[in-house]
Amino acid sequence: MNPLFKGKGTNDAKDLVNFIIMTLHEELNKVKKSVINNNNNILDQSNRQLMFNNFAKNFTSENQSIISDLFYGINCNITQCCHCCINIYNYQIYFFLEFPLEEVYKFKNNNNNFVNNSVNIYDCFDYIRKVNFMFGENSKYCDICKQSTNCGMRTCLTIGPEILILILNRKNGIEFDIKINFIEDLDLCNYIQLKNTGCKYKLIGIITHIDENEMGGHFIAYCKDPISKSWLKYNDAIVWDYQDKDFQSEVIKFSKPYLLFYQKFS
Repeated sequence: MNPLFKGKGTNDAKDLVNFIIMTLHEELNKVKKSVINNNNNILDQSNRQLMFNNFAKNFTSENQSIISDLFYGINCNITQCCHCCINIYNYQIYFFLEFPLEEVYKFKNNNNNFVNNSVNIYDCFDYIRKVNFMFGENSKYCDICKQSTNCGMRTCLTIGPEILILILNRKNGIEFDIKINFIEDLDLCNYIQLKNTGCKYKLIGIITHIDENEMGGHFIAYCKDPISKSWLKYNDAIVWDYQDKDFQSEVIKFSKPYLLFYQKFS
């Protein structure tokens, strides 16, 4: 269906996941010709709850499918003017979070040289909520000050989706062989604002990329069977059934995952 995947060229698993989710949502959406509107800025912090309610209502009125129910979450980009200290809130829909591992590593180690070449999954979530200061030519226009001013920008996860997809981008980190220490039980209570919507997740799938380079490679998938609870390894047409200890040793400790799939649980 998508020309990107025709022929025998190497394609990215992230692009495939994105294509499948977006296409299924468009086909299954009960509301036709829906548009995701992310222009929800508001200058008065006291109206933040009202703005969120309106954003969520508008989105659900235009997007109603099992895909949006399962895969879509809401985050908030907050920009604060350093001159007038007014916050601008902009709510957005997301269905995956992407972490640049080299930047996460530098953030964790205060931009020092590479030492132990590893980060853990919570370092990634600390990275996306850090404040980025915009100065000089990168400054932003403030509607209150009526001029370009220095500002600080950060991202907050407001609602986590039922199925959380994490993309571990090591494109710039291949040279340093960065390892990500991830876990099967993920607790995001310190990162998700609306905790009553659920913030605890269990690992249900992994995609790894071996022989990484810009010209090619090979993807392998690990999926947890929802009935037997065992892990299965998919390498093209070959499928292995894993014992828990084997999965822990081969995948959790030694693999370099590219995509992680987590499912929310109570």
